Amino acid sequence: MAIGGGFALDSEWYWRIYEGEATLGDTPGATAVREFLMPLSRLARDEVAIDAIAIDPDGDGVTFRVGEHPVAIRCRNLRVERFVEAINQSFVAANVDLAFAIVEARRYELRCVLVARSELPARRIARGTLPP
Repeated sequence: MAIGGGFALDSEWYWRIYEGEATLGDTPGATAVREFLMPLSRLARDEVAIDAIAIDPDGDGVTFRVGEHPVAIRCRNLRVERFVEAINQSFVAANVDLAFAIVEARRYELRCVLVARSELPARRIARGTLPP
């Protein structure tokens, strides 16, 4: 069961993901913060604090905290599914029972959701995605 209903991604992401062109672009740190981390921090606020979000000085990465656990992700040339995987690894490292996923909510609409890791079904890998 999704926690808090999630947040919608811009429709451009739908096409980029399904056409295999889903990198974080020319400004990867800023894109990661704007499109994923800030909305994710608001979504997760009742479960865990995701804060101290900052773009690296070179613009190629981000740093943030999940609870008290510091996280750094290099975003240059990083595909979105790998970014999601890195966030999920940070949840595991912080001992947080959450998984972050991008799901197709409606035709041509993607939503980012949080799911309790303990409630994930045994078979959860969708076509073209990495397991949370």
